[in-house]
Amino acid sequence: MSQSTFCEIPAGRIAYSRRGTGRPLVLLHPIGVDRSWWDEYVEHWAASYDVVAIDLRGHGESSVITSPVTLADHAADVAAVLRKEQLSGATLIGVSMGGMIAQRVAIQFPELAGALILCGTAGGFPDEVRPRILARGDMSRQGSMSEVTDDTIARWFTADTPRPDLVEKCRARLAADDWYSWSANWQAISQLDNLGELPRVKAPALVVAGEADASIAPAVSQKIADALPHSRFVVVLGAAHFGAFDMREVFATVFDDFLSSLAQ
Repeated sequence: MSQSTFCEIPAGRIAYSRRGTGRPLVLLHPIGVDRSWWDEYVEHWAASYDVVAIDLRGHGESSVITSPVTLADHAADVAAVLRKEQLSGATLIGVSMGGMIAQRVAIQFPELAGALILCGTAGGFPDEVRPRILARGDMSRQGSMSEVTDDTIARWFTADTPRPDLVEKCRARLAADDWYSWSANWQAISQLDNLGELPRVKAPALVVAGEADASIAPAVSQKIADALPHSRFVVVLGAAHFGAFDMREVFATVFDDFLSSLAQ
């Protein structure tokens, strides 16, 4: 992971790194991991783009979470980083929770979001699903990450993942996570409700779903594409929830095709 810069926020600080030159790309990781998951993409993109990778609050080198947080709060954190770096019109690339936050940035701070790549993510959930999502953590007690690691990895990777090294990396990262931050972020995800606001988002968007995603089915992601006025929707065959990382070459081709279309 490249050297950290820090942006002060009211709740502490956000860690991030910036590398490369060109149009800005902002990379937002899933829950439970950190910006190092983007390292192979940063290597790939830094020759062509100005790449900012952020540790979301409660992750990596950013401050732990000590009170309830919302996806809108996370979007404000991202906006604070972009303003500090004097960036606007960025392409926001988010996987899972990162994609939920990218939507919020586009809704709340449209001048900062020039385009969106939303991968393995949702725009909202049926009410009957929300309690199940909330139950993935518990802010009322001091739990242990070992309680949730096996179930989480089973949702995020297929048993025959092409990158078993990433499963081990994920296991180690989850073991080091702060339980309250994990739980508070699941509470934030359980409240996801962007679909009614997405029709106002003018930015061009690519929505990418994994055909074998056990966390977020392609039909759930398609609702984002249907709500956004300027979107295209792609399903990647055989891809699990973390397909953007364990099938990086395939996803990078899909992402690059969209990024080159923005330059025309």
